[in-house]
Amino acid sequence: MPSPADETALQTLADAVRQRRVQLDLKKIDVANDAEIAINTYMKIENGQSVRDVTYGKIESALGWAPGSCQEVLCGGQPTIAERLTDEAVVSPLTSAQLEADVEQAVVNAAIAVTDNLSASEIRKLKHAVIEELRQAGHLPKGNS
Repeated sequence: MPSPADETALQTLADAVRQRRVQLDLKKIDVANDAEIAINTYMKIENGQSVRDVTYGKIESALGWAPGSCQEVLCGGQPTIAERLTDEAVVSPLTSAQLEADVEQAVVNAAIAVTDNLSASEIRKLKHAVIEELRQAGHLPKGNS
């Protein structure tokens, strides 16, 4: 049996899913069909019951939410509406902190992938230099690197 905190989180997700479905003017069966899940499985979500993580991913897509939105709600956050750029590309807005972390990780990965002779200290310096360049260009807010 889930703990009261889990039950509260599941009910919060149920409310958010229901609100988004109504906002999109969809019936429960429409969301279930769009998500390619059984109506009974969809009803579990709106009734505040737990389902598999893969099912949450399918629901996110059907509701136009960014990947990970259901888990975000379960952790006390809010879902992110995915912005459709084309019929094939979907993006979700990033916070500047998320962008900075992603850029830092990309720099580290690229440095490791293309060179065998950079030290950890040199990779950190490179990472900080890239972040500072992005701040100077106005792509990231000014801050401590």
